[in-house]
Amino acid sequence: MSIGTVATPSKRFDELAQRLVASGRYSSPSEVLEAAIDALEREECDEEAKEAYLEQALEEGFASGVYEGDAFADVRRELGLSKRPR
Repeated sequence: MSIGTVATPSKRFDELAQRLVASGRYSSPSEVLEAAIDALEREECDEEAKEAYLEQALEEGFASGVYEGDAFADVRRELGLSKRPR
């Protein structure tokens, strides 16, 4: 379903679109806009995937119980880092 929204491009978009079309990378400002929309969709999908991963990791962490000991010291030891600088 097409909404038919009309938007006035900003000066920033207009300048970028003109520069990209002049470079030959895109054939029209509409093509630049489509590429921008595609990039935004990919970014949104990436953000949703990251959020789902973090939610799952949090749930796993909460389910694992309370850590006994000094977690930061253990990580530094596993990574071969020196003790925390003071």
